[in-house]
Amino acid sequence: MPDPTIIVREPDLPRILGELARPRPAGQWATDYLAPALASRALNADDDHGREHGLVIQADELRWTELQALAEVVKPVLDFDRHMATNAVHAGCPQCTAIQAYRRIVNYSRYRTVGPNTPRPKRA
Repeated sequence: MPDPTIIVREPDLPRILGELARPRPAGQWATDYLAPALASRALNADDDHGREHGLVIQADELRWTELQALAEVVKPVLDFDRHMATNAVHAGCPQCTAIQAYRRIVNYSRYRTVGPNTPRPKRA
C-alpha cells in the first residue's frame, strides 16, 4: 500500500491573532471567540492522542487496523455495481451503508488528517 497523503489541518493564525489584538472594554475577552479557541485545543489534543494510539473511537478502543481488516473481509460480498453508484443510492439499504463504510475505511489509509501538534513525517 502506498504512503498516505497527509492532509494538514492548520489553525487560522491571522484570524486568531487579529482577534486577540482587538481592543475590548476593561480588558475583557469575548467568550464567543475564546470558547471555540479553547475547545479546538482540546479537540486537537484528543485527536493527537487517538492518532498516537491508532484509535478511531477512544472510549470503545476501536482501532483502525481492526476496521481495515474487517473491510478487506467484507469486500468480496459488496455489490459495488448495484449499490452506492450513480443513480443507485438506496435509503436504509444495508449494502449501500456497508459500501459507504468500506470506502471511508479504505480512504482513511490514503488520506490522513493531522493536527498542528502531529509530528511531520521525515522526507526521504
